[in-house]
Amino acid sequence: MNSDIQTAVSECVICEKFKKANSKEPLQPHMVPYRPFEKIGVDIKDFSNISYQVVMDYYSKWIEIAEVANKCADEVLTKLKTVFSRFGVPNTVISYNIPFNTYIYKNFSNDWDFNYTFISPRYSPSNGMVERAVGIAKSIMRKGKEDKRDYLVGLMEYRNTPISGLDLSPAQMMFNRRLKTKLPISNKLLNAELFNNIRERLIERQNIQKLHYDKTAHPLPELKQGENVRILNFKNKTWESTKIVSKHELHPRSYFVKNQSGKIFRRNRKHIRKSNTSFHIETDPNDISTFHSN
Repeated sequence: MNSDIQTAVSECVICEKFKKANSKEPLQPHMVPYRPFEKIGVDIKDFSNISYQVVMDYYSKWIEIAEVANKCADEVLTKLKTVFSRFGVPNTVISYNIPFNTYIYKNFSNDWDFNYTFISPRYSPSNGMVERAVGIAKSIMRKGKEDKRDYLVGLMEYRNTPISGLDLSPAQMMFNRRLKTKLPISNKLLNAELFNNIRERLIERQNIQKLHYDKTAHPLPELKQGENVRILNFKNKTWESTKIVSKHELHPRSYFVKNQSGKIFRRNRKHIRKSNTSFHIETDPNDISTFHSN
């Protein structure tokens, strides 16, 4: 009888629709870069009804904040060019799809010779570095607004503050020196220094973070093409019927799925559950050409 009850529950459409969220999977950290500005993350966020482009360097944790008049590709790329003119062109730029999934952006990446990677929509841990940068940027601007002072002063102080576990500031890792700020400092401390083993220290710090994160994480089984699954609806927090179209070629935990309306979505494995209920959705690997970015 118990097995019959378990079978009935597992095949219950309503039960599947309102199941709780998946557990988090073990952390898959980005490879630590070898130098400053080799890999950066970019995002567009709003604060006090103004849009800002936030850029973080994965090596030094240096943050750039720039106000953007709008979120169109031309405006965003103009701000990126300004950043590149200061620090050079990165090897890799990591971002969400919009507004970076445009033909203009692809031409820009080819012309400026860098690779770009899109992260899974609605899955911030896959770009946790930039999520932290956005949080830091908003905190700096919020404090600046409260204190009625320029947020750029707070940004400068962040760049000059040692990072936990490294005892080096973003400025020291970027330029091998401290920044002169509005706070008193000895001229001797402003001289350039040579810091050794920075990458090794970054790797050690990353390994410690992964060790703590993975204590409560569990791997989820891999999904197969054509498998019936459900994806999380982020608006009403229910699970909707979809079918696996294909696995992402570059991101092992990312899948393209098709819903019953024929739309294609990309989702991280955390937001996909296996389904035991039967439903029919026609799929074709070529369906990903109509990929929906939300």
